[in-house]
Amino acid sequence: MFIDSKKFDYGKFAYPDSDKLIDRDKQFLKKAYLKWMQDTVNEIVARQWEIDDIGVVEQSGDFVKLLKEAEFTYSLGAYTSAISLVGVCAEDLCRFFATTAGHSFDSLSQFDRVNRLVSLGAFSQAVADKFHVIRNLRNDCLHFNQGFKQKDQPTLKANALQALNTIKFIYGSILGVVDYKTVESSKLLGIMRKIAEEAASSDPGKLGIDEATIRTRNVFANAFGVDISMNNAGRPVFKTSIYRVDDIDEDGEPFELSLMDMSCGMVVIVDLTNGDLAKIREEAINEGNIVAATLMSVPNDLDMTAEWRLVGNVKKIG
Repeated sequence: MFIDSKKFDYGKFAYPDSDKLIDRDKQFLKKAYLKWMQDTVNEIVARQWEIDDIGVVEQSGDFVKLLKEAEFTYSLGAYTSAISLVGVCAEDLCRFFATTAGHSFDSLSQFDRVNRLVSLGAFSQAVADKFHVIRNLRNDCLHFNQGFKQKDQPTLKANALQALNTIKFIYGSILGVVDYKTVESSKLLGIMRKIAEEAASSDPGKLGIDEATIRTRNVFANAFGVDISMNNAGRPVFKTSIYRVDDIDEDGEPFELSLMDMSCGMVVIVDLTNGDLAKIREEAINEGNIVAATLMSVPNDLDMTAEWRLVGNVKKIG
């Protein structure tokens, strides 16, 4: 039995305020979804931790959208959808790789396309075998035969996770993962910009600035071997140093002061109060000046310094 009755049909009733009633129903459903999220968020996050990270792969195509959606649907527990998406993703990844290698195998089946690439030495038989694992899982799923229908949830979950981790392994293997030990600063900055761009997108499962913060910390740690989480139980962090004033922004809210730490070259953005800005003006501090200042930040829930504030006055040097 399929009971498809999520929305009340107000067209059958002569309610003069049906728009308000529809909004009431939506608000009721919104609360139901929020309760569901609160009840299941631990399982959602736990499933995300089961998916392998492969680092940064510079080359990408439309298949990445499918990969991200597959990860999201797996985290929600939609295992059949995840298997289907990974299957289509694998086919598009294989076509993309063939094209970049100078071949056009779009007319071939996935089975023949993979085997042709192996025969040409484009990738190894081990990679081909992994492509075929995904292809078989996807075919069972899309054909929806009796054997697939009889799979229980733990089996479906295991199949979906195998498909996801396999396609990510293939992706990194055939297109190459960035080696953080040799990465150039310009490339690292490009990675950070990409993280910010993706955080601003509306792709499924995007968590905005919070996810960008997590990924930036993880990339920084892999590249430099430094954990920028303070891991100090949220205690305030103080830093006194000599800085160059790079920018005084009075247009935004809050006002911001950009300072480059002369000891390490890192730039920190300081939020200013009206009183802070008035003191800076009294000291005749302008962009390009060298100053001494003490900064304070209360770490966020990830134990990272986020919002920086001034402690005391900024003193101009020279």
